[in-house]
Amino acid sequence: MGPQLEALARQHPKIKLRRIDIAEWGSPVARQCGIRSLPTIWLYEDGRLVTKDRDQVMTRLAALR
Repeated sequence: MGPQLEALARQHPKIKLRRIDIAEWGSPVARQCGIRSLPTIWLYEDGRLVTKDRDQVMTRLAALR
């Protein structure tokens, strides 16, 4: 999934891909973001969270291809 998202971000300059490595589930970042599984993919538009549902994110991104 990572390579696909990276390729999509290269093709579309408005897409910003951010990757956070979680070394420990009890880390402050994992707790603050509520990350419970990997991969965790969220979609933001204009700085606002649109969805945390992976299938919805991937469907919307696939439409850009």
